[in-house]
Amino acid sequence: MTQLNRSSDFSNSPNVDDIVSAIEEDIVLGRLNPKERLVEEDLIERFDCKRHVVRQALFQLDAIGLVERIKNRGAFVKAYTPKEVEDLYAMRELLETAGAESIPLPAPASMIEELTNIQNEHRDAVEKHDLRRVFRLNIAFHRTLFSATGNAYLVECINDFAQKAHAIRFMAITEAESLEQACAEHFAMIDAIKRQDRELLCTLCREHLIPSKQRYLSIAKFRHN
Repeated sequence: MTQLNRSSDFSNSPNVDDIVSAIEEDIVLGRLNPKERLVEEDLIERFDCKRHVVRQALFQLDAIGLVERIKNRGAFVKAYTPKEVEDLYAMRELLETAGAESIPLPAPASMIEELTNIQNEHRDAVEKHDLRRVFRLNIAFHRTLFSATGNAYLVECINDFAQKAHAIRFMAITEAESLEQACAEHFAMIDAIKRQDRELLCTLCREHLIPSKQRYLSIAKFRHN
């Protein structure tokens, strides 16, 4: 069983959202592996909380696609089949391309400034290999980027499918080369927005999705063989 941070991470007794967030990080950062079982008793001890709180957290993780609950067996970190990965990323490409096409150009100076500030912090986290900050700042960058569309329904769909992919992204977010590539691509997106180059922005958003998908599929192929 993977040894994880205990409840001392929280100043107060953790709630459902705290537990979901902590397990989500464990999955994305590779502390929990695909198909690894999440034992309720271990989680109750780790988070120092009641069983119903843990069960609600596992239910929520199942609903967002990070955990799979199997009757009479328990909860396991979601392991996607190659077909599921291809389908999920096809949806992400459709949604995020639509998002890039909907961002107003010229973009407001305040939006460009906010993206730049987030990305400067993201670069600092990458340089320090602070993976927890990298993960959270990456989310902040993309949510800020697509929030500029002004379409709340599109943004919600983009965020939902991006979250489902967290169980796939663990390889890309733990490799230094992949982190540096993602960082460079973020800055390129900002530059494309400044130059009002929508075609380049759409291309960058599509290509940004490829590395994590390819790494997961290569591992799945290796395991299958």
